[in-house]
Amino acid sequence: MASYITEKNERKLEYFSDIIMREVEKKKNDANFKLAAELRQHNSATLEITARDNKQALQAKQDQIQQQANRQITTAKVRAMAQYVQTRNQQTDLLFIAVMAQLAQFTQQTEYETYLIACINKMKNISNFTIVKLSPLDMRLEETIKTATGLTPETGDDNFIGGFILLNENRTIQIDYTFKTRLAIIKKDFDFNQLAI
Repeated sequence: MASYITEKNERKLEYFSDIIMREVEKKKNDANFKLAAELRQHNSATLEITARDNKQALQAKQDQIQQQANRQITTAKVRAMAQYVQTRNQQTDLLFIAVMAQLAQFTQQTEYETYLIACINKMKNISNFTIVKLSPLDMRLEETIKTATGLTPETGDDNFIGGFILLNENRTIQIDYTFKTRLAIIKKDFDFNQLAI
């Protein structure tokens, strides 16, 4: 009978052991399932954060590259504009030097005397002018101009290129009709018009 009780106890023990093992196995499976779910959730969150960080880093790098490109484009535009302005100014200067040389040549031709007298006569009626200033080279025409215009010629600066300055008797009103001044006005307008392009 003792063996029957021992056998019965062993079966009960085995039965409890199976129940406990199943319970442990179930808890182990539940824990593994829970751990796997948490791990998936953690991995998903980590991937989201990494993807967001990578996207932000990529956007920052793209912005930086775009800013560098914009700076390089701006620098290139500034250089090109400076080169354009420098070339334009050089060409303008060369053009006006050539015009100045042609004007100086014109002052040595016989038509210049007729032109000068006609311009003086046209301009002298604007006010009560009595004096005409001429460049030293044009003083060779002093007597002809005095006779043709009735004005008193005086020697002016030698940098007139040609043309004249009219003065009233008190020297308070003047008209500057020198080639140098007219050329400077034209050049200023020419430069201004070029900037508007």
